[in-house]
Amino acid sequence: MNTETADVDELGAGSASWNHLAKWRFLLVMHRTLVLQTAHPAVGAAVGAFSVYQARPWRRLFHTLDSLQLYVYGTQAERRREIARLERLHRRMRGTDDRGRPYTAADPAARTWVHLTLFEAVLHLHRLGGDPLPRAEAERLYAEWCRLGTRFGLSEDDVPATVDDFTAYFDRTVATVLEDNPAVRDLLSGSIHRVPPPPGLPIPALLWAPVRRALTTAAVETTIATLPPELRRTLGLTPLPGSALATTSLHHTVRLITDLLPKPWRYLPHASAAIRATLGGPRSHAPMDPTLLFTTVLDQTGEGEIRWNDLLAMARELSIHLDVDEAAENELHDAFEAWWTELREAAGGAEVVTFPRYQAAVAEGRYPGDAAGVDRVVTAICALIDRNDNGEVPEAEYVALFADSPKRHEIIGDLRTLDRNGDGVLHTTELATALRDFLTGSRDFPAARELLSRI
Repeated sequence: MNTETADVDELGAGSASWNHLAKWRFLLVMHRTLVLQTAHPAVGAAVGAFSVYQARPWRRLFHTLDSLQLYVYGTQAERRREIARLERLHRRMRGTDDRGRPYTAADPAARTWVHLTLFEAVLHLHRLGGDPLPRAEAERLYAEWCRLGTRFGLSEDDVPATVDDFTAYFDRTVATVLEDNPAVRDLLSGSIHRVPPPPGLPIPALLWAPVRRALTTAAVETTIATLPPELRRTLGLTPLPGSALATTSLHHTVRLITDLLPKPWRYLPHASAAIRATLGGPRSHAPMDPTLLFTTVLDQTGEGEIRWNDLLAMARELSIHLDVDEAAENELHDAFEAWWTELREAAGGAEVVTFPRYQAAVAEGRYPGDAAGVDRVVTAICALIDRNDNGEVPEAEYVALFADSPKRHEIIGDLRTLDRNGDGVLHTTELATALRDFLTGSRDFPAARELLSRI
């Protein structure tokens, strides 16, 4: 494993990990991966003693997926915090299993197995879907995953050096280490058949029971059909006739459908937002024709002219996104009115600003002029986002701020493009510059477009 080829904090857009982890398709192999992980003696004992998956399976699943997305698609700061949280959690997991053997979740062998089964899950997912990873891509993903493993305390001696070495390690572990245990049996025949309806889904118990039976039986049978044969023998499992073909058909179908979707739609929410941010990044600082601001933002009705009502509509839209109180709403409206006065006077003082008048004002330098009205809007928006007025907004704060916005994923993803150093903090000065450039028509800023424009 060569840890010098790239630093783990550079893992991001364009990396194999970003391309292949946290797709919605990954849910198809999630249960199989959990069975493989739990069949390790130390992992099975820790899960049986400390996990709450039996009582709250959905919460456990969502937390697992959120954690995966944070340390793969999150900012450097998010990744460090999440890995530190997992480290603290695992240090407390220790004891003696039902055979009298001591175990700890900090055991390097167990940690290596859990970490590398996620790499194997990606390979297996693509094999089943009929789009196996090319050798070079698999090697790239493995190198990245090993580098990420160093952040979990794994050393070069803990992990196989190459993909070929990993294959031998995986087969050897399945044959000589994995074993039957109560946690595995519960995943295959116990807790999965007690799963309640997903949170927020109001399904009556009588209706959910047959739906749950069908879904969980399918999950168990597809898992059994795709487990390594050696592990099936260890567990005494026999796949149903035709289950392997049905599983392959399911994976092919899901792959073909998801491949038709735009790239961000193929991924789980946090990963999707991160990918959207990278797709929007080049546009956020791209030069813009000032007249484009008129046609796509200022002219809210598309009639070729703007009135005070158009800018008032933008102020109202911002109030919805930011959920402001009356005082803040009044300040926002006053700021937009100042901008409107500035715009109207630059275009000749008429109550209606037509496109030709706007073009002339821009061409002759009357607009944006000193942009005092624009600056007042920028100040008002920044005050609503940086609510403690300290010049910095941690990502957790602006994520929470826009949590109920109808365009939350797009806005949050676009705001991340301003985090140039990857520290997870939005600096108000950078936000103000981006907003001012956009509102004066000099540079594009997708987040402002989402907050203000009609399209």
